Amino acid sequence: MTVLCLPTFAGLVIGDNNWLLPAVAIGVVGVLLALWVSRRQWLALSVATSLRVIGWLLIVACLVNPLWSSARPRRGANVFAVLADVSRSQLVATDADTTRADEFSELLEAGERTEPNGWLNRIDQDFELRRYLVSERLERVDRFGQPEFNGAASNLQTALRQLKDRFINQPLAGTLLLTDGNATDFAESLDDLQGLPPVFPVVPSNESSRPDVAVGTVSVAQTAFDDAPVTLQVQVACSGLASGQKIQATLLDDQGLPLETLTRDAGDDSPLRFRVRPEDAGTVFYRVNAELLNSDGTAVQEEATTVNNQRLVAVDRGSDKRRVLYVSGRPNWEFKFFRRATETDPQVDLVGLIRIAKKEAKFDFRGRENESSNSLLRGFDEAEQEVAEEYDEPVLVRLGTEDEEELLSGFPEKPEDLFKYDAIILDDMEAGFFLADQLQLIYEFVSKRGGGLLMTGGQESFRNGEYDRTPVGEMLPIDLHREGTTPGEPVRLSLTRDGWLQPWVRLRSDEAAEEQRLGEMPGFHTLNPATFIRPGAVIMATVHDSSGVEWPALVVQRFGRGRSAALCIGDLWRWRLHEGLRRIRQRVQPGGVTSPLAPGSEPEEDLGDYARACRQMIRFLVADVPKRLNVSAVKESSLGLGMWKLVADVKDRDFEDREDATVTFRVTRPGGEEMELAGEPSVETIGRYEVTISALDPGPYVAQVTAELIHEEQPEPEKLAATMGWASQPDQEEMASVGVDRAFLQRIADATGGRVITTDELPSFVEDLSSTDAPIVEIWSWPVWHQWWVFAAAVCCFMADWTIRRRQGMP
Repeated sequence: MTVLCLPTFAGLVIGDNNWLLPAVAIGVVGVLLALWVSRRQWLALSVATSLRVIGWLLIVACLVNPLWSSARPRRGANVFAVLADVSRSQLVATDADTTRADEFSELLEAGERTEPNGWLNRIDQDFELRRYLVSERLERVDRFGQPEFNGAASNLQTALRQLKDRFINQPLAGTLLLTDGNATDFAESLDDLQGLPPVFPVVPSNESSRPDVAVGTVSVAQTAFDDAPVTLQVQVACSGLASGQKIQATLLDDQGLPLETLTRDAGDDSPLRFRVRPEDAGTVFYRVNAELLNSDGTAVQEEATTVNNQRLVAVDRGSDKRRVLYVSGRPNWEFKFFRRATETDPQVDLVGLIRIAKKEAKFDFRGRENESSNSLLRGFDEAEQEVAEEYDEPVLVRLGTEDEEELLSGFPEKPEDLFKYDAIILDDMEAGFFLADQLQLIYEFVSKRGGGLLMTGGQESFRNGEYDRTPVGEMLPIDLHREGTTPGEPVRLSLTRDGWLQPWVRLRSDEAAEEQRLGEMPGFHTLNPATFIRPGAVIMATVHDSSGVEWPALVVQRFGRGRSAALCIGDLWRWRLHEGLRRIRQRVQPGGVTSPLAPGSEPEEDLGDYARACRQMIRFLVADVPKRLNVSAVKESSLGLGMWKLVADVKDRDFEDREDATVTFRVTRPGGEEMELAGEPSVETIGRYEVTISALDPGPYVAQVTAELIHEEQPEPEKLAATMGWASQPDQEEMASVGVDRAFLQRIADATGGRVITTDELPSFVEDLSSTDAPIVEIWSWPVWHQWWVFAAAVCCFMADWTIRRRQGMP
């Protein structure tokens, strides 16, 4: 359909061209006569002469029949849309007796009246009026009547986009949008509204005067801090406050039991921070409740709404243990204490590959004639001789493996064998132990797979282990090509400014307590000195001698998709032994008798600072390390209320994207109902599978995700599993704010060429619609000389001329 679009203009045109020349001649003669009469007293009579000329020209202009011509919207040819937001956010009380819904209802009722003519009927006289209700969707109605404000969402941007699509290539002149602007499909960009005719948002004239407190955004930060690995930062919004009022926020678990309560002044905009340590793996749900208190501590009874006083939060702790490969060059205290510290950690599985003897030359281990195995294995059964280590191979011990096949041939040589770990710890192991391909494989483990690498100090680590010209040395945060000076005395540990800011480096939440802990630590004797730190690396801790000379002790950096760390201290185990001696001294009773541990008490390894430091360091290494099956739930506001997109990224054993997997999402709804959905491959990302689900029912949702991968070397498909959860809260999202979002509505008006008006300004705005721009217009004109004011102006000019002349004594 082709739409006639003409520019709106207004101006004077000549109605009778036949009288143009006579009128010009008469006008010139009249002007000359007026000037001739006043020639002798021109300065005194200049004003009077000008008035006489103006009056004369007005009379002469009527000879050509001047017409005032302009364009106006053709009656009934253009469409004008009126959208009324009927979501539940309009039920917010503006004062003691009324709500925004009451104000909009009265406005719509007044617009439908016929005597006197209402503003809706006035629009209908000049335009083809279309009425719509907006909530979860855009719905056309014949009359507004008395709408029920029970919509669960305010999809304003979606409704305007749908309106644009419906009237493409049609004469839509404009849109009135009656709303409070609290959209549930809010988007940063309004590019999808480009090309839409002007939108005129109509907002309530009266703001809410009642107090209100609302739980806004809740951000979840998971750290490696052993006491409180999860931090919930809650932003609470307040309005209509009185002096002395406070906010009381409470964190509750999934059973409704309160865990922590925080109180602050209502006028303070700083967020509230809850720290909690979930005991269970997988998805854990918490609820945050906020309450407004008076100065005397009593709860405020009359809020604008109480729907937004709580929010459900989902915390994903991960259902699978993170596997860490610990490679040590010799049995030592460090691995012993690391292993004890992580035995009770539900999130870490430590696997050890410990060398108890280096590979020896042939003549060193030929203790008996025709003996080919290592002498350390002398006495094994004949059946085990085939798997016994050769005399020129190192003797390795495997600890914590899943089965007999894991690490059977030593350090992995294939990506699928090494990439199943999340982090690697190299402890006192020289570079010569690894093959060149294995060193390159460790490099790819960090850069490509996204794993974590930690090298600890020792006599065969870093530069002493000849890593300076290897791929592993290239990705360490310290430069091994430069040799540093070794301290000649014990050194003591201290944290840098960056270390103080990282929860996984600290062991106390209080600065004074952390300073005391650092002061009680023993001195360390073994240090791999580092003189140059790579660009981008961060020093978390340093050591210093008695003269104040410092050396880096703990340095970390991002490398590729993963991260690498260097712990330059080689005898950190002294810290653990120092703790053990202090505990023994604390348990010694008078008379030298040592008191036993209380029955049922936790192992000492879980209580010490050394154990906590080990756990936090390992959690730092495995934090953000991608898995073969990564799942997430993304809110899709543009698709409507409660719409979520479930995403699964699948990778093969070598962490290449896998695009031929079979992915299944099994979703459990809040009521316990289960549904199974098949994931569809993404059109944008290789190895990604998606499914969209409607989560209108408020409450917790949990999805069990499985991916089946077929490999040529095995008959049965490989199955990967993961769990995720999210909280759906359509009511809280709809009632998140009790105020009018004028800023968002102003952005819509600016993007479409409209303007924001109030309900009080609406009648006058409607009266001016007949003279605004429209796609289809008509030209209309009226004769100027028929207007009384033309002749009145001419008569006034002549009278003023006569009066001035009489006062000057002129005829």
